[in-house]
Amino acid sequence: MCKINEDEIAQLLSHTESLLKHIYWVRQKLTVKPDKEHTTTSINFNDINERRVDFLRELINTIVAWVYGQARQRKLFDERVAKANGDYGNASTFLATQAFSKFRPGHPQGQFGELLLFNFIQFFFSAVPLLRKQRIATSVGHERYGADAIHYKKDGNNNIFILGESKCYKSKYQFKNAFVTSLESIVSTFNRMDEELSLYIYDDFIEPELEGIAKAYKSGALKNIHFELVCLLAYNETTKITGGNEEEIKSSIISIVQKRCKSIEENIYKSTDDRILTRLNYIIFPIWRLDSLLDEFQRIIGTA
Repeated sequence: MCKINEDEIAQLLSHTESLLKHIYWVRQKLTVKPDKEHTTTSINFNDINERRVDFLRELINTIVAWVYGQARQRKLFDERVAKANGDYGNASTFLATQAFSKFRPGHPQGQFGELLLFNFIQFFFSAVPLLRKQRIATSVGHERYGADAIHYKKDGNNNIFILGESKCYKSKYQFKNAFVTSLESIVSTFNRMDEELSLYIYDDFIEPELEGIAKAYKSGALKNIHFELVCLLAYNETTKITGGNEEEIKSSIISIVQKRCKSIEENIYKSTDDRILTRLNYIIFPIWRLDSLLDEFQRIIGTA
Protein backbone atom coordinates (compact mmCIF):
# COMPACT_ATOMS: atom_id res chain seq x y z
CA MET A 1 0.00 0.00 0.00
CA CYS A 2 1.23 3.49 -0.83
CA LYS A 3 2.63 5.39 2.12
CA ILE A 4 2.84 9.16 2.07
CA ASN A 5 3.53 11.36 5.06
CA GLU A 6 2.38 14.84 6.04
CA ASP A 7 5.59 16.52 4.84
CA GLU A 8 5.22 14.95 1.39
CA ILE A 9 1.61 16.13 1.24
CA ALA A 10 2.71 19.66 2.16
CA GLN A 11 5.16 19.68 -0.75
CA LEU A 12 2.31 18.97 -3.17
CA LEU A 13 0.28 22.01 -2.08
CA SER A 14 0.22 24.81 -4.64
CA HIS A 15 0.88 28.45 -3.83
CA THR A 16 -2.24 30.11 -2.38
CA GLU A 17 -0.80 32.81 -0.14
CA SER A 18 -0.67 35.55 -2.78
CA LEU A 19 -4.35 35.09 -3.56
CA LEU A 20 -5.38 34.97 0.10
CA LYS A 21 -3.70 38.32 0.75
CA HIS A 22 -6.49 39.81 -1.36
CA ILE A 23 -9.25 37.89 0.41
CA TYR A 24 -10.70 38.83 3.77
CA TRP A 25 -11.77 35.82 5.79
CA VAL A 26 -12.95 35.06 9.28
CA ARG A 27 -14.03 31.90 11.08
CA GLN A 28 -17.26 32.34 13.00
CA LYS A 29 -20.36 30.54 14.13
CA LEU A 30 -23.33 31.17 11.89
CA THR A 31 -26.98 30.24 12.32
CA VAL A 32 -26.64 27.26 9.98
CA LYS A 33 -26.13 23.58 10.62
CA PRO A 34 -23.87 22.08 11.77
CA ASP A 35 -23.40 24.24 14.86
CA LYS A 36 -19.69 24.98 14.54
CA GLU A 37 -17.44 27.64 13.05
CA HIS A 38 -17.74 28.23 9.32
CA THR A 39 -15.85 30.64 7.09
CA THR A 40 -17.02 34.01 5.85
CA THR A 41 -14.92 35.43 3.00
CA SER A 42 -14.93 38.42 0.70
CA ILE A 43 -12.61 40.33 -1.56
CA ASN A 44 -10.27 42.16 0.77
CA PHE A 45 -10.38 45.85 1.60
CA ASN A 46 -7.45 48.09 2.47
CA ASP A 47 -9.10 51.04 4.14
CA ILE A 48 -11.97 51.88 1.77
CA ASN A 49 -10.29 50.35 -1.30
CA GLU A 50 -11.68 46.99 -2.47
CA ARG A 51 -8.78 44.94 -3.90
CA ARG A 52 -10.92 43.67 -6.74
CA VAL A 53 -8.38 43.92 -9.57
CA ASP A 54 -5.58 42.26 -7.62
CA PHE A 55 -7.91 39.54 -6.33
CA LEU A 56 -8.88 38.60 -9.87
CA ARG A 57 -5.30 38.74 -11.11
CA GLU A 58 -4.05 36.45 -8.34
CA LEU A 59 -6.96 34.05 -8.82
CA ILE A 60 -6.10 33.73 -12.51
CA ASN A 61 -2.45 33.15 -11.55
CA THR A 62 -3.55 29.88 -9.89
CA ILE A 63 -5.11 28.41 -13.05
CA VAL A 64 -2.00 26.49 -14.14
CA ALA A 65 -1.77 24.77 -10.74
CA TRP A 66 -5.48 23.94 -10.89
CA VAL A 67 -5.20 22.25 -14.27
CA TYR A 68 -1.79 20.58 -13.88
CA GLY A 69 -0.09 19.00 -10.88
CA GLN A 70 3.52 19.84 -10.16
CA ALA A 71 4.99 16.87 -12.03
CA ARG A 72 2.96 17.63 -15.14
CA GLN A 73 3.85 21.32 -14.98
CA ARG A 74 7.58 20.50 -14.84
CA LYS A 75 7.33 18.08 -17.75
CA LEU A 76 5.46 20.51 -20.01
CA PHE A 77 7.71 23.41 -19.03
CA ASP A 78 10.96 21.49 -19.57
CA GLU A 79 9.82 20.15 -22.94
CA ARG A 80 8.93 23.66 -24.07
CA VAL A 81 12.24 25.12 -22.81
CA ALA A 82 14.11 22.53 -24.86
CA LYS A 83 12.00 23.26 -27.93
CA ALA A 84 12.38 27.04 -27.48
CA ASN A 85 16.18 26.88 -27.15
CA GLY A 86 16.20 27.74 -23.45
CA ASP A 87 13.66 30.58 -23.60
CA TYR A 88 12.03 30.40 -20.16
CA GLY A 89 9.62 33.23 -20.91
CA ASN A 90 8.30 31.38 -23.93
CA ALA A 91 7.85 28.23 -21.84
CA SER A 92 5.98 30.08 -19.09
CA THR A 93 3.58 31.66 -21.58
CA PHE A 94 3.09 28.32 -23.31
CA LEU A 95 2.18 26.62 -20.02
CA ALA A 96 -0.35 29.32 -19.14
CA THR A 97 -1.88 29.23 -22.62
CA GLN A 98 -2.26 25.46 -22.43
CA ALA A 99 -3.98 25.70 -19.05
CA PHE A 100 -6.34 28.46 -20.18
CA SER A 101 -7.31 26.41 -23.25
CA LYS A 102 -8.82 23.77 -20.95
CA PHE A 103 -11.64 26.10 -19.95
CA ARG A 104 -15.12 25.33 -21.21
CA PRO A 105 -16.32 28.41 -23.11
CA GLY A 106 -19.45 30.05 -21.78
CA HIS A 107 -19.22 28.69 -18.21
CA PRO A 108 -17.42 31.44 -16.28
CA GLN A 109 -19.35 31.19 -13.03
CA GLY A 110 -18.84 27.43 -12.64
CA GLN A 111 -15.13 27.57 -13.36
CA PHE A 112 -14.65 30.71 -11.27
CA GLY A 113 -16.22 28.95 -8.27
CA GLU A 114 -14.30 25.71 -8.80
CA LEU A 115 -11.03 27.63 -9.00
CA LEU A 116 -11.82 29.39 -5.74
CA LEU A 117 -12.72 26.07 -4.13
CA PHE A 118 -9.43 24.52 -5.26
CA ASN A 119 -7.51 27.30 -3.50
CA PHE A 120 -9.67 27.41 -0.38
CA ILE A 121 -9.47 23.69 0.36
CA GLN A 122 -5.69 23.83 0.11
CA PHE A 123 -5.40 26.97 2.23
CA PHE A 124 -7.98 26.20 4.94
CA PHE A 125 -7.58 22.42 5.11
CA SER A 126 -4.00 21.83 3.85
CA ALA A 127 -5.35 19.14 1.53
CA VAL A 128 -4.05 18.46 -2.00
CA PRO A 129 -6.13 17.53 -5.06
CA LEU A 130 -6.55 13.80 -5.44
CA LEU A 131 -8.47 14.06 -8.69
CA ARG A 132 -7.96 16.76 -11.33
CA LYS A 133 -11.53 17.64 -12.26
CA GLN A 134 -10.59 20.23 -14.86
CA ARG A 135 -8.77 17.60 -16.91
CA ILE A 136 -11.80 15.32 -16.76
CA ALA A 137 -14.13 18.09 -17.87
CA THR A 138 -12.08 18.79 -21.00
CA SER A 139 -10.91 15.27 -21.84
CA VAL A 140 -12.20 13.70 -25.04
CA GLY A 141 -14.68 10.97 -24.23
CA HIS A 142 -15.35 12.05 -20.65
CA GLU A 143 -18.35 13.99 -19.49
CA ARG A 144 -18.18 16.13 -16.40
CA TYR A 145 -19.33 14.09 -13.43
CA GLY A 146 -19.37 14.19 -9.66
CA ALA A 147 -17.57 16.38 -7.16
CA ASP A 148 -16.08 19.75 -8.00
CA ALA A 149 -13.14 18.82 -5.78
CA ILE A 150 -11.75 15.69 -4.13
CA HIS A 151 -8.73 16.48 -1.95
CA TYR A 152 -6.64 14.41 0.43
CA LYS A 153 -4.53 15.03 3.50
CA LYS A 154 -2.69 12.94 6.04
CA ASP A 155 -3.22 13.68 9.75
CA GLY A 156 -1.09 11.31 11.81
CA ASN A 157 -2.47 7.86 11.04
CA ASN A 158 -5.70 9.28 9.66
CA ASN A 159 -6.48 9.49 5.95
CA ILE A 160 -8.67 12.55 5.39
CA PHE A 161 -10.74 12.90 2.23
CA ILE A 162 -12.26 16.33 1.59
CA LEU A 163 -15.07 16.54 -0.92
CA GLY A 164 -16.01 19.97 -2.17
CA GLU A 165 -18.83 21.56 -4.12
CA SER A 166 -18.82 25.09 -5.45
CA LYS A 167 -21.97 27.03 -6.23
CA CYS A 168 -21.50 30.43 -7.83
CA TYR A 169 -24.74 32.31 -8.38
CA LYS A 170 -25.21 35.43 -10.47
CA SER A 171 -27.60 38.24 -9.67
CA LYS A 172 -30.86 36.44 -10.49
CA TYR A 173 -30.46 33.92 -7.65
CA GLN A 174 -31.60 34.45 -4.06
CA PHE A 175 -29.34 33.44 -1.18
CA LYS A 176 -31.79 31.01 0.43
CA ASN A 177 -32.45 29.12 -2.80
CA ALA A 178 -28.72 29.00 -3.49
CA PHE A 179 -28.08 27.62 -0.01
CA VAL A 180 -30.64 24.83 -0.43
CA THR A 181 -29.17 23.86 -3.80
CA SER A 182 -25.66 23.78 -2.40
CA LEU A 183 -26.72 21.52 0.49
CA GLU A 184 -28.45 19.08 -1.87
CA SER A 185 -25.42 19.08 -4.16
CA ILE A 186 -22.82 18.28 -1.50
CA VAL A 187 -24.95 15.42 -0.16
CA SER A 188 -25.22 13.98 -3.67
CA THR A 189 -21.46 14.38 -4.10
CA PHE A 190 -20.76 12.35 -0.98
CA ASN A 191 -23.17 9.59 -1.98
CA ARG A 192 -21.55 9.24 -5.41
CA MET A 193 -17.88 9.40 -4.44
CA ASP A 194 -17.18 5.68 -4.74
CA GLU A 195 -18.80 5.54 -8.16
CA GLU A 196 -16.78 8.53 -9.32
CA LEU A 197 -13.44 7.09 -8.23
CA SER A 198 -14.31 3.85 -10.02
CA LEU A 199 -14.66 5.80 -13.27
CA TYR A 200 -11.31 7.57 -13.11
CA ILE A 201 -8.95 5.66 -10.84
CA TYR A 202 -7.31 3.76 -13.70
CA ASP A 203 -7.12 6.74 -16.07
CA ASP A 204 -4.69 9.65 -16.08
CA PHE A 205 -6.68 11.87 -13.73
CA ILE A 206 -5.41 10.87 -10.27
CA GLU A 207 -2.35 12.76 -9.07
CA PRO A 208 0.62 10.36 -9.60
CA GLU A 209 1.89 10.73 -6.02
CA LEU A 210 -1.56 9.75 -4.70
CA GLU A 211 -2.43 6.85 -7.01
CA GLY A 212 -1.58 4.37 -4.27
CA ILE A 213 -3.89 6.12 -1.82
CA ALA A 214 -6.79 6.10 -4.28
CA LYS A 215 -6.31 2.44 -5.17
CA ALA A 216 -5.95 1.43 -1.53
CA TYR A 217 -9.21 3.22 -0.76
CA LYS A 218 -11.05 1.52 -3.61
CA SER A 219 -9.72 -1.93 -2.68
CA GLY A 220 -10.73 -1.51 0.98
CA ALA A 221 -7.12 -1.66 2.19
CA LEU A 222 -6.94 1.96 3.41
CA LYS A 223 -7.65 2.36 7.13
CA ASN A 224 -8.54 5.25 9.46
CA ILE A 225 -10.57 7.12 6.85
CA HIS A 226 -12.35 10.36 7.69
CA PHE A 227 -14.51 12.52 5.41
CA GLU A 228 -15.06 16.26 5.50
CA LEU A 229 -17.46 18.08 3.18
CA VAL A 230 -16.86 21.64 1.99
CA CYS A 231 -19.50 23.77 0.33
CA LEU A 232 -18.45 27.07 -1.20
CA LEU A 233 -21.33 29.45 -1.78
CA ALA A 234 -20.27 32.46 -3.87
CA TYR A 235 -23.18 34.74 -4.63
CA ASN A 236 -24.06 38.23 -5.81
CA GLU A 237 -24.73 40.43 -2.77
CA THR A 238 -26.96 43.46 -3.15
CA THR A 239 -27.04 44.82 0.40
CA LYS A 240 -24.99 48.00 0.53
CA ILE A 241 -21.77 47.82 2.53
CA THR A 242 -21.59 50.47 5.23
CA GLY A 243 -18.59 51.89 7.06
CA GLY A 244 -16.04 54.63 6.56
CA ASN A 245 -12.90 52.61 7.19
CA GLU A 246 -11.56 49.07 6.83
CA GLU A 247 -12.68 47.83 10.25
CA GLU A 248 -16.21 49.13 9.82
CA ILE A 249 -16.49 47.79 6.27
CA LYS A 250 -15.41 44.29 7.34
CA SER A 251 -17.79 44.40 10.28
CA SER A 252 -20.55 45.28 7.81
CA ILE A 253 -19.67 42.28 5.62
CA ILE A 254 -19.87 39.96 8.63
CA SER A 255 -23.26 41.38 9.59
CA ILE A 256 -24.60 40.95 6.06
CA VAL A 257 -23.60 37.27 5.95
CA GLN A 258 -25.04 36.68 9.42
CA LYS A 259 -28.34 38.20 8.32
CA ARG A 260 -28.42 36.04 5.19
CA CYS A 261 -27.81 32.90 7.23
CA LYS A 262 -30.66 33.77 9.60
CA SER A 263 -33.02 33.40 6.63
CA ILE A 264 -32.28 29.65 6.49
CA GLU A 265 -35.13 27.77 8.14
CA GLU A 266 -34.76 24.60 10.19
CA ASN A 267 -36.80 22.48 7.78
CA ILE A 268 -34.16 22.88 5.08
CA TYR A 269 -32.07 20.22 6.82
CA LYS A 270 -34.83 17.70 7.54
CA SER A 271 -33.93 15.31 4.71
CA THR A 272 -30.18 15.38 5.40
CA ASP A 273 -28.62 12.54 7.38
CA ASP A 274 -27.26 13.93 10.67
CA ARG A 275 -24.01 12.01 10.18
CA ILE A 276 -23.43 13.84 6.90
CA LEU A 277 -24.62 17.14 8.32
CA THR A 278 -21.95 17.14 11.05
CA ARG A 279 -19.20 16.96 8.40
CA LEU A 280 -20.31 20.07 6.51
CA ASN A 281 -18.06 23.13 6.34
CA TYR A 282 -19.48 26.23 4.69
CA ILE A 283 -17.41 28.91 2.98
CA ILE A 284 -19.69 31.85 2.22
CA PHE A 285 -18.39 34.43 -0.25
CA PRO A 286 -20.59 37.48 -0.97
CA ILE A 287 -19.41 39.39 -4.03
CA TRP A 288 -20.73 42.79 -5.00
CA ARG A 289 -21.28 43.24 -8.76
CA LEU A 290 -20.47 39.58 -9.35
CA ASP A 291 -21.73 39.60 -12.93
CA SER A 292 -19.17 42.21 -14.00
CA LEU A 293 -16.40 40.33 -12.18
CA LEU A 294 -17.30 37.13 -14.05
CA ASP A 295 -17.34 39.03 -17.35
CA GLU A 296 -13.82 40.29 -16.65
CA PHE A 297 -12.69 36.81 -15.59
CA GLN A 298 -13.96 35.32 -18.85
CA ARG A 299 -12.48 38.15 -20.91
CA ILE A 300 -8.99 37.59 -19.48
CA ILE A 301 -8.91 33.81 -19.83
CA GLY A 302 -10.50 34.06 -23.26
CA THR A 303 -7.81 36.38 -24.63
CA ALA A 304 -4.74 34.91 -22.89
